[in-house]
Amino acid sequence: MLKAVLILNALSCAIFGALFFLKSEEVASFIGTPPTLLVQVLGAGLFINAILLLWTAFQSAPKRKDVLFFSLGDAAWVAFTAILVIGNIWIINTEAIFWSLAVALFVGLCGLLQWMFAPNTQEQV
Repeated sequence: MLKAVLILNALSCAIFGALFFLKSEEVASFIGTPPTLLVQVLGAGLFINAILLLWTAFQSAPKRKDVLFFSLGDAAWVAFTAILVIGNIWIINTEAIFWSLAVALFVGLCGLLQWMFAPNTQEQV
């Protein structure tokens, strides 16, 4: 189950990463008022995260700390989305608010599932 969640999360990161990076002006305009460069940098970061998620998913024994790292990143995504929406910062269009919250819900679910299915074995140092 962990592998499936990591792959699904990676797919989401790759799609949004490519969209944010390649269509940064359109995305920024749809969202509201974020700086285009920030959207582009976020897209690149999401794409790199997708690669790391896939790398972890296809390891024979993913490390607990790696999986929890992704869960914390997902939690940060949810928290920052909530801050931006509640504070009416950058995400100001009604449709963008809806989609941002829907994406945050999906990301939060991925993070929760990754946390729940993270390996419990202690790593040897």
